Formats: sequence, C-alpha cells, structure tokens
Amino acid sequence: MNNLYENKINSWADMLAQQRPGKLEDNRAIMAYALRVAIFNTVVFFVTLASAALAGNLFTTVVALMASGSLRIFTGGYHCANPLTCLVLTAGLFTIYGKLAVLASTMVDFKQIVIFLLVTMSLCLAFIIKNAPVDTPNKPVREERRPKLKKIGLGVWAFWVIVLGLFLTFKFNSYKEVIVAIGLGVANQTFSISGILKNKK
Repeated sequence: MNNLYENKINSWADMLAQQRPGKLEDNRAIMAYALRVAIFNTVVFFVTLASAALAGNLFTTVVALMASGSLRIFTGGYHCANPLTCLVLTAGLFTIYGKLAVLASTMVDFKQIVIFLLVTMSLCLAFIIKNAPVDTPNKPVREERRPKLKKIGLGVWAFWVIVLGLFLTFKFNSYKEVIVAIGLGVANQTFSISGILKNKK
C-alpha cells in the first residue's frame, strides 16, 4: 500500500514538474513534497472535523482551526516529530478548543473575554514580529521570502483583530462562542511560534 501511494505521488509530481520552468529534478522534489503536505493536511483536517462532530462542537472547532491555520501558513511554527503525533495532537487539541469555546461562552463575561483577547493578540503580534516566519531545519525559508511572509502574517493578524473588534462591538452575545474560538485558535499559533518548542530534524 505504501509503495502504491509513493508511486502515485511521484507520478503526479513528475507530471507537475514538467510544466514548470527550471531543473526537472528540483521541480520534481518540490512537487512531491508539496503533494505529501497537501494530502496529509487534508487528512488531518477531516479527522479533526470528524472528532469535533462526535464531540458536538464542529462549528467552533472549525473557527479555531481557521484562525490558527490562516496564521500558520505565513508565520510557520512548531512541527511534531512524526505525522501520527501531529494528526492525534491536532485533532485532539482543536476538538478541545471547540468544546472550551462553547463552555467558556456560558461561564465568562465580556470583561474576562476582552482581557483574554488583549493578552493573546498582543503576544501573537510580539512573536510574529520577533520570530516569524518560523521554519524547520529540513525545509528552511529562503531569506528573501522572510520579509514578505512576515508582512502577510501581520496582515492576517490585523484581519482577526478587526473581526474580533466588530464582533465585540456589535454582536458580542450572538457570537460569544465564535469570539472565544478565534482567540483559542490564535493562542494555539502564538504558542507554536513563541520559541518555547524547538523544531528538530
């Protein structure tokens, strides 16, 4: 089964590589890596959705996943040592975030949520400025791309600040679960780029 999967990946990578300018071998390696990442992330996404659906908090889990994932694309972050750990940890953590968002919305008030968001968004901004993009030893970010990725990461951060500001101002009671879920998703990515955990080869 694994050989069949690898052969299919290599076949797709070869087809895509031939359509790109540059060295064929380099393009083939890049395409194969990109396909593996895309397929694995798709599996992680659907496993997380299934876990959240079983727990009864699909919507808030998706919101937390979107907030964290949109930042992670451009700011990088910690990677687990192996794919299975990543799958289990991602599905488990975001299902918990979704459940916490639902529970917290019934237990905390406006002031407490605002304090949580101020701390989370401030730390996130500080770590984006200081550390982003956080790469991995096996796939370092090219130096010339770092300023652009950091700039886009700051733009995504600003987007979530605006969204939270609008919800807090106009729709707090209606969107309390969503507000907390966004905050938890951003908090997850903030921890990932904080430097507390170190990527290894």
